[in-house]
Amino acid sequence: MRPFCMSRHCTQIHLVISTVCMVYVLHKYLKVNFHAKTIMMDEPQSSEQSHQAINEPRAKYNLMEETYGREWEKTPEKYYNPLNCTIEYANAQKLQQDHPCVVRLIQDTFLRQPSHRNIAYKLNNPALVDPSDGQSKGILRLLGNHTNGFFIECGAFDGEFLSNTLYMERFLNWTGLLIEGDQKSFHQLTTRNRKAYTTSVCLSTKPYPIQVLYDTTHPLISAIAEKNSEKLEPPVNFTANVHQKQCFPIYSILLAIGRTEIDYFSLDVEGAEYKILKTIPWLKVNIKTLTVEWDHTSEGEIAMTRLMEKNKFVKFGHIEMAFSREVVYIQDFLNDLRLYE
Repeated sequence: MRPFCMSRHCTQIHLVISTVCMVYVLHKYLKVNFHAKTIMMDEPQSSEQSHQAINEPRAKYNLMEETYGREWEKTPEKYYNPLNCTIEYANAQKLQQDHPCVVRLIQDTFLRQPSHRNIAYKLNNPALVDPSDGQSKGILRLLGNHTNGFFIECGAFDGEFLSNTLYMERFLNWTGLLIEGDQKSFHQLTTRNRKAYTTSVCLSTKPYPIQVLYDTTHPLISAIAEKNSEKLEPPVNFTANVHQKQCFPIYSILLAIGRTEIDYFSLDVEGAEYKILKTIPWLKVNIKTLTVEWDHTSEGEIAMTRLMEKNKFVKFGHIEMAFSREVVYIQDFLNDLRLYE
């Protein structure tokens, strides 16, 4: 094929065009990567803080391999004495989320097995197909009415009223993990014969086990007493409705049940949601969708969304219903492609 142009003038034009293209590509690359790094920050920062944040290593999650290296799994008993494995020891030593002692304590003391599929449910209103406030329908639409899935519902109450997961379990053969900190509500939950693991601990706001003061004045909205969350001594106004409660990181509980692949995580704990999400070692779990209550968090929904974007999730939208003020997050499966837009 004959060259388009062989003159010196045309060669100069080609050189200019090539230079412009290179500048444009470089600009796009820098812009995209700067944006990707910027959204990874949890909160607004000064320019000096922003520069430091970009160059800081990935956040630590208090894991065994961060303390002992990746060889610890070959001889885990080397790093603790089973005779010392008590709740008091785990709390005082701030043991790692994946510490064998922490996992063992949960399995032996705080975890109830699912009811068998052949055992009938005991529901107050069995005719109500979906008791959720819209969460179940929305998540199932995102997941294409997925069957045989696995859920976590923290803030499960009695296992029926406003349950975000009961429909999935009853009609789509899901199973999962139900967490409820209020002891009276948890007792009701255990009578439902749910086909899921159940536990009455609370989720830790730290990347290690802690004991907190827990307020059950209003069972439907029981929660960690934020102002006294890590004080082991009761406050002056200590009542029967405010008592000490054991909390574990959600990752510890998942290891205890041997499950890190989660289709749906429902988190509604009346204020501690942001802190709980921050404890999760996201590279070690695979959570596809979440609904998270946001209107009681002191950090606010914007900070929560930044945190989730940092961990490769996108905000799908909000659920604003009679009992719900929640934000829906989905795993950003296009993250690797978005960097090259």
